[in-house]
This record gives sequence, C-alpha cells and structure tokens, in this order.
Amino acid sequence: LGSLLRALRAESRLERLPVRVGLRTRLVELEDVDYIEARANYVRLHAGERSYLVRDTLSGLEARLEPSRFLRIHRSLIVNLARVQEVESLFAGEYVLFLRGGVRLTSGRTYRASVQAALGLRT
Repeated sequence: LGSLLRALRAESRLERLPVRVGLRTRLVELEDVDYIEARANYVRLHAGERSYLVRDTLSGLEARLEPSRFLRIHRSLIVNLARVQEVESLFAGEYVLFLRGGVRLTSGRTYRASVQAALGLRT
C-alpha cells in the first residue's frame, strides 16, 4: 500500500503549470520558476523577468511540487532550490537566500531545519 501511495504521489507531481494570460493559457515550466509567493488565495510565480498570478493556495501548490526541487522557506514563500546561489545566516535561525538575478528571500524560523537539511547547512 505504501509503495502504491508513493507511486500515485510521484505521478501527480507537476512539471508544467497552466497559467491564464489574457485569453490564452501558457504552460510554465516549473524548472524556469525562481520562487513562488503567496497572495491570499492566489500565488505569484516568479520566473526571471516575468511573474504570473495563479488562483491556488501556496499549500495546495506545494503538495503538487517535487520536494527535492522546491522548498517552503516561509509561510508565504517556496523557492526553487536550483536557483539558490548563496545563503547568509541571520540571528534567531533565519537565513537570507540569494537567487540568480539578485533576488533575496528571507526564510522563517519555523522552516530553519528544513532549509538547513535541503541546503546542507550545519545545524
């Protein structure tokens, strides 16, 4: 039963996300997404110079993302781990993650252990 559940979860992982742009639907490759930001019942995908608003919750989207590629670092942020170039440790267990393109994201203390584990940081 456990292996069946893992297989079903793996099949439901997203590779592309459909995004409405005007009258069209664009399929955004998740590998192009730098980070995802919560906006109430919407999320904003940031992909390079572009951003897309999607009607979904951060938790709902997080459940469909590949956990080895995307990490929740704050109650309102998920980051593409492949985009992280540098990490700075702050006080009280927070980190600043520097992404390609100069974006800076600050993690929440609640997510300290998962950030450390995902990025191989010392505890």
